[in-house]
Amino acid sequence: MIRILHTADLHLDGSFTALGNRAPQRQADFLETFERIIDLAVEKQVHLLLIAGDLFDHPRPGPRSLGKVQAGLQSLSARGIQPVVLPGTHDSLVSSDAVYRQSALPGTLLLDQPGIQEPLALTVNGESVYLYGFAYRGFLSDNALAGLRRRSEEGLHIGLLHGSRQGSPEWNYRKKDIPFTLDDLKSWNLDYVALGHYHNYEELAEGGRLYACYPGSPEGRRFGENGPRYCALVTVESGRATVEPVPVNSRELAEKELDLSGCADLEEAVNRVTALANDGLLLRLTLTGTLEAPVDLSLLQSRCEGGFFYLELRDETRLFDSAYARRIESEETVRGLFVRRARQLMAEVGEQERSVVEEAFRDVLIRFRAFGGGDR
Repeated sequence: MIRILHTADLHLDGSFTALGNRAPQRQADFLETFERIIDLAVEKQVHLLLIAGDLFDHPRPGPRSLGKVQAGLQSLSARGIQPVVLPGTHDSLVSSDAVYRQSALPGTLLLDQPGIQEPLALTVNGESVYLYGFAYRGFLSDNALAGLRRRSEEGLHIGLLHGSRQGSPEWNYRKKDIPFTLDDLKSWNLDYVALGHYHNYEELAEGGRLYACYPGSPEGRRFGENGPRYCALVTVESGRATVEPVPVNSRELAEKELDLSGCADLEEAVNRVTALANDGLLLRLTLTGTLEAPVDLSLLQSRCEGGFFYLELRDETRLFDSAYARRIESEETVRGLFVRRARQLMAEVGEQERSVVEEAFRDVLIRFRAFGGGDR
């Protein structure tokens, strides 16, 4: 029996341009999460740390990220915990000056061959352990994954693969996929396959047997990678593996909806949004409901964003049905005429176009309110 800490898709040294001045702190979060993984490997007294691809976000990470990784992996090696790294699609071996040179990661086993002909053999906790891997190099042959098939009966046999499960929801959206199926996993007859590439936690099992696991990204990179993020703590015995997801993230991403129905002014909307404030949260908030007065989204954003690590507002509120729109509709003014014409257009367009009309209606009424002295 051996214990493994399995991670993947750390994407260290990413740019995070969408976060603006928060980007450097987010880069630091990712490095802190990497160091937390190193500490967890020591705490759990694992024998192997497996990194199944995309340790870095690109092939040439900066000196700070590379130095942190080198120090962390060397500290494990010095304690008798063997780090094993498989290149992924972001930090791939395609570039001639990619970071993956054995000299750049001393003390680490690097599975850097396009198709390992024979597994790497080592002794772990008194067990013979065989490591199989496939490193992406920008091309795939018909039998690219044949090298992952188990070679012998004795010992423990563990695979690393940065690839995509055919038929999964993500499958059609990937351009650099290394495809496999559950039948492939079963035919390889390995005791455990450490997967990377998909960013949400998933166990691949059938008939009560676990074949493989995606630990997901240990820190969320984009919305959709929401909530707690994990490493996989794996116990491997001959023909059997068990997995425990262990949360490791520094911050959480979340996507929520907030009904602003009845809000009569900006202050009331600010109060409702700031009730969700959390300085450790990256939040995409969709605003819904029927407002009683136009609310300028940019003003609302500026008033609320200080309560969050990052706040993204999406406006899906309605003004067509508001008391404010009904009140000004009968006016013999430009804005009254606009409301009447907009209602006529809404009645004429198809369902798919109504959201565009609603958005334009909302934007124009906000401008009328801002430049016309409020409700006068």
